[in-house]
Amino acid sequence: MSTKEKLLSWLAHIPVSGDAGYRYTRRIPELRVEDICDFYGIHLAIWQLRPLDLQVEFDLETVSGRTRFLAWCLVAGRKEYRSLQLLDEWWIQLNSPAVIPKTRYSNGISNLIKLLIKARPDLGVPAELATERDQLTALAWFWMSGGYKEIGMDYQEIPYWQKKFLLPEQESFLSSNYFNILMAARADLRKVFDIQKPEGKKGIENWLLTNGPIETPLVELIKTAPAAWKAPPSKPINELKKGVNLIGYAFGELGIGEDVRMAAHALYAAGIPFVVVDFSPGSEISQQDRSIEKWIGDPIYSVNIVCLTALEHLRYFLDQGSDTLVGRYNIGYWPWELSDWPKSWGHCLALVDEVWASSGLIYEAIRKVADLPVHLMPMCVQIPEAIVDRRIIRNIYDIPHESYTFVFSFDGKSSIRRKNPLAIVSSFLLAFPNNEDVSLVIKCMRPDAESPEWARILEISSHDSRIRIVDALLSKEKVLELYKSCDCFVSLHRAEGFGRGIAEAILLGLDVIATDHGGNTDFCRVNRPCFPRHSPSSGNSVSHTLLETAA
Repeated sequence: MSTKEKLLSWLAHIPVSGDAGYRYTRRIPELRVEDICDFYGIHLAIWQLRPLDLQVEFDLETVSGRTRFLAWCLVAGRKEYRSLQLLDEWWIQLNSPAVIPKTRYSNGISNLIKLLIKARPDLGVPAELATERDQLTALAWFWMSGGYKEIGMDYQEIPYWQKKFLLPEQESFLSSNYFNILMAARADLRKVFDIQKPEGKKGIENWLLTNGPIETPLVELIKTAPAAWKAPPSKPINELKKGVNLIGYAFGELGIGEDVRMAAHALYAAGIPFVVVDFSPGSEISQQDRSIEKWIGDPIYSVNIVCLTALEHLRYFLDQGSDTLVGRYNIGYWPWELSDWPKSWGHCLALVDEVWASSGLIYEAIRKVADLPVHLMPMCVQIPEAIVDRRIIRNIYDIPHESYTFVFSFDGKSSIRRKNPLAIVSSFLLAFPNNEDVSLVIKCMRPDAESPEWARILEISSHDSRIRIVDALLSKEKVLELYKSCDCFVSLHRAEGFGRGIAEAILLGLDVIATDHGGNTDFCRVNRPCFPRHSPSSGNSVSHTLLETAA
């Protein structure tokens, strides 16, 4: 069974009804790690989002893989994904006494410690924790050698039963389990202080007063107390104002970042109160577009519109937790490029109350699988009022002033096969084998240097002076200036969810050649420039030649 098939079988355990908090906190029975803890929907969602690292490192079909993955969630994952705090049952299981052979120290071992020991063979502690020596070694590592610090544990997370085991209230400190564990872990203390002698006892007591609070979890343990209730939410839901929290890549220089920026301009134009909540796309994406920085703020409104892909919406929930989602009306403004919605994304519908689709293609794909409202909501497209003279721009990019110039732009983070720039280059060569009065500009950013298609484009351009490659990260304004300096925008895409570049070219007054398939057909079939008319007296005759060749 392939990874995709296994994932689908596990995802089937996430219920199709109930709110997101309920669905993602359900157990995945076949992934349970026996005698330690269950495996939940949030765990699986995190694993699904990380095909390049977590799926490679942790094979969930094996007990070892599941154990190590859950330990990763405990140590590193909880620092990245606040949603793990929603798994009350999981944390209760981890903080419960472990089922292990009875010894003097067995009552101090939690499932949390057992999980970490089982996932860390490098510690040299047998995973069964069957002997008193092994249990003492495990406790010494966890409490005195930094184990609890690895997971960022504070006093509120230490079970009260564990504190009572370590520091019984009616017992002398020097006869407590805590002290025995400390001395077992610290050979340096055993060497300096002979506790069989009065001066040794006095010395270790002084050390505990001065160094103990710094080098051991003594302060955290002393502060630990039973808690009847969790802390209340930071802000009552009924205090939320009417308006919209726009969530997305506010500064990200990529297409989906432009989605949230254009949505912000649309809300501003409509006079609807809103703020923009920035969510980072990752360090590998430039985040220098500050055009809507003035609208950045905290999510104070009652409606969320999330301008991300469905999987990135899921990542937002996993990263940030549910605080900004619970009690609000959540709308997913999700892009997609194909006619069928991915089966492995079906559970993401639990995150929203309704979905907005920017094109008919997306609308039909989601409508077929969604048991909630889906609305067609075309994307806002905006161009600057004033654009630099095209002759100046042509000088910058060394485009001949008199040539009829075709242009296409794409992001290497999108699939080059889907964007299909090689077809444009090939069509250009076929349509104009010897014509020096035409030129072609391929604008890209972040191209995949390992792509055979990209390598072929570079090779062709190196032998044809009419083809210009602009491999650069440009501001939106500069990209539109480049478009305006050209004559015809070409997109021979294999799939397109909306087609912002095509829409921008139409607004700029360019001729447009585009595949008659995808979200762009919503406006291309209305705006005839997408199908250039043959007119010998205009540049349209040139674009028509390329159109016929590409077809």
